[in-house]
Amino acid sequence: MREDHLLEVKGLTKFFEIKSGFLKRNKNDLKAVHDVSFFIDAGETLGIVGESGCGKSTTGNMIVQLLEPTAGEIYFEGEDITKLKGEALRKKRSDIQIIFQDPYSSLNPRMRVFDLIAEPIRTHESLSKKELEERVLDLMEVVGLNPSYAKRFPHEFSGGQRQRIGIARAIALNPKLIVCDEPVSALDVSIQSQILNLLVKLQKEFQITYLFIAHGLPVVKHISDRIAVMYLGKIVELTTKEDLFLKPKHPYTEGLLSAIPVPDPTQRDLKEHRVLIKGDIPNPVHPPSGCVFHPRCPYATELCTQEEPLFEEKEAGHFVACHYPLSEGKGTIYSREGNHDGEVHFES
Repeated sequence: MREDHLLEVKGLTKFFEIKSGFLKRNKNDLKAVHDVSFFIDAGETLGIVGESGCGKSTTGNMIVQLLEPTAGEIYFEGEDITKLKGEALRKKRSDIQIIFQDPYSSLNPRMRVFDLIAEPIRTHESLSKKELEERVLDLMEVVGLNPSYAKRFPHEFSGGQRQRIGIARAIALNPKLIVCDEPVSALDVSIQSQILNLLVKLQKEFQITYLFIAHGLPVVKHISDRIAVMYLGKIVELTTKEDLFLKPKHPYTEGLLSAIPVPDPTQRDLKEHRVLIKGDIPNPVHPPSGCVFHPRCPYATELCTQEEPLFEEKEAGHFVACHYPLSEGKGTIYSREGNHDGEVHFES
């Protein structure tokens, strides 16, 4: 454990029991997150991207202690917060906040905006009525809300405005780390960029560190310094955003990059070389043996079906879990060390 990392996750695992029958006995475990490790430095943004059900949000919820890990350690400023209880955990929570995905369901519809933003401050700090009012109104201005709206209810706001309320709640206690759990996925495209730019502005102004969770690589690229790609509860690739887009080393990352829409319809060469990931995501209750991606990977060999690849550093700062990592190439077609001949296209 390096103490210069703000956050370090080691072997983080979360299994959910699946019970059935009259006696509700544990029949199986849903392996939501399995042996995930990464770190985030102060002031940095680490993006996590992957398909629905890959364990992104579960990982974020464990970091903010909304879910208890099955195994693993979460070090925040050198202290394993999974071992904290009671008052010690309550104090630490003021430094780690979360912005939820859905601005409609994450706010209490019976509370006015002033009280929604004031609630965490009342819980963790002792301020006079005047001090509290000044703090809340200042926070509203910081996130781009008119302070005169403080007495309104959430249903009187648009989706983007509600997410700004959620952001104001998250920064109310001056946290060091914020988990952004798909904060723009429920918003209109025209509003997404506004919220992303607001998050970037707040990071610079308040020196906040982000764990940013999202489905789409373009969104993650806009805000992240490094990006982790998750698949079926595991991180399969982690590197800087520049290396991930220019030199992806995992076949799953290659497929995600190829799925990004081409803005210029005249770029036919990019369209013709699209890489489509075949098949469906395997059942996390019964994950595949060996490499979890091998049923959908055109480069898989017998080794891939039998032996799980190690998540290791292939180049400086570039980690990947693959027996046959992609070699540097051009576009979405790469030379491989595995079994293939000619250009490879994933089947739809």
